[in-house]
Amino acid sequence: MILDGHARLAAAIAESVEPPLLQLIRTAPDDEVAEGTERAVGRYETEMARRAGLRVRHGDAVPDGAALLGQQLAHDLRELDTARRPSRAWALEGGQERWLRIAHGVSDGQWPPA
Repeated sequence: MILDGHARLAAAIAESVEPPLLQLIRTAPDDEVAEGTERAVGRYETEMARRAGLRVRHGDAVPDGAALLGQQLAHDLRELDTARRPSRAWALEGGQERWLRIAHGVSDGQWPPA
């Protein structure tokens, strides 16, 4: 089980309350971030080169696109680290009943809260 701030479970047990939220989030593996970074930078460079070619032919009437494309690149790079990804967690065999037995066992019998 992964809790946002694993201390929340300990605090909930200590306070005899049920944790308000359980959310499993998978972070991006380093190779996925590296590959995504390469793709995003490649798109940025390709579009900047295309716009530079248009500016050579048509002059300053064609915006260079740096401001817009820079924002898109920043967004794409940020998404690599912050985008939601499906968790690769599997349900515990025995379901909630088994989870409650395990939680009860590791919490000195204080789970679930009374």
